[in-house]
Amino acid sequence: MLAKLLLISKLFGPIFGQIYAILGEAVSTRLHRLTYRAVEHPRNVVVIGASFAGYHAAKCLASSLPTGYRAVVIEKNTHFQLTWVLPRFSVVNGHEHKAFIPYGPYLDHVPKGSYQWVRDSVERIVPGENGHTGKVELASGKDIEFDYLVLATGASGALPSRVPAGSKQEGIYQLLAEQEKLRAATNVVIVGGGAAGIELVADAKSRYPEKSVTLVHSRKTLLGRFGPRLGEKALQALEELGVRTIMGERVLSDNAEGRNVTLSSGETLACDYLVKCVGQSPNSKLIQALSPESISETGHVKVRPTLQLSDTSFKNIYAAGDIVDMDNIKNGRAAVEQAQAVAQNIVRSIKSQNQLEYRPQWWEGMTKLHVGLGKALVWMGDGSAEIIMSMKCRAEELDSAKVWKFFGVKPYMDEGYELKRD
Repeated sequence: MLAKLLLISKLFGPIFGQIYAILGEAVSTRLHRLTYRAVEHPRNVVVIGASFAGYHAAKCLASSLPTGYRAVVIEKNTHFQLTWVLPRFSVVNGHEHKAFIPYGPYLDHVPKGSYQWVRDSVERIVPGENGHTGKVELASGKDIEFDYLVLATGASGALPSRVPAGSKQEGIYQLLAEQEKLRAATNVVIVGGGAAGIELVADAKSRYPEKSVTLVHSRKTLLGRFGPRLGEKALQALEELGVRTIMGERVLSDNAEGRNVTLSSGETLACDYLVKCVGQSPNSKLIQALSPESISETGHVKVRPTLQLSDTSFKNIYAAGDIVDMDNIKNGRAAVEQAQAVAQNIVRSIKSQNQLEYRPQWWEGMTKLHVGLGKALVWMGDGSAEIIMSMKCRAEELDSAKVWKFFGVKPYMDEGYELKRD
């Protein structure tokens, strides 16, 4: 009990720290707008990717880079994809559009000329001869030179973890297709007991209690990254919903025609809707081609504590977000903190100041896990103690509106967008 009380008391530090940081950012951004001047040929700080890490890094950079520099954001998607609502929106109809937030308003208050937005994808990073500059080659055939580079390309996967779609329209279609598959199914099998798999299976059983819903997980426990108690609570919640959980098993084969799957134990499960939630792959091929020694066994990008590439040949290349090889819980909160650290270090480098080290903080890993349409588990832990709270959560769209507002957009307004249904 004492350890839990101490853990709760430790929250006040981050809370007041965040308030102080927000106030400080507001003041510094206002001052920056008064002093920054757009120039004809600025030096570029290129940011590849605009999810939580890249988008926030772009804002921090555009709000702090000195005159003569600008942030150049390269993003292939039309909209910011709110990934943690995807399990819910793969089940529940009517909210699909809320997972796609229009880009732009988050940068409304930065100085004119402090950033450029490029909708494209990067094919290759070409280092400069001196090792301090370089260029990126785009799929469109264009090149963009840079003095600094931020890699925030995240991870790839399929629904319900990621939407493999470049446009809002295509993403909505994919979510609607998953909803229809689930609606038409009788026997549902979800493979993978991570957060996405648990939320998907819980929502599916909540919405369709008459269906047979089974979760197959290769490990003996759920959510081991968070410690034992959250997994135990999640398992209990699934069992209360009527979900069958099969632990320590793998799916060896799935037979679409026979409408069944075979497990490593030899058991055969009836299945007419199979979803594999078995993790995501870091989008690290650009660094793999540039510096293979900077790639970990898991495919993540190795970085120094300053978030610079581990390969010291590239002092001007940084990484942030899900792509980083780091012993932390990967989520939007951690990505934002890393983005701030990267932006700060780039500005410090421009000013010939020492680099600061980023260390993951325990509170970055706080997690809200939805275990059905009306219930969620909130977890936090610092390695010595953990707290799990159960709460009601009746809003089908979860906290989508809060994220829209965070990015400066009125929920759920997206002017100029029309869903074509032909």
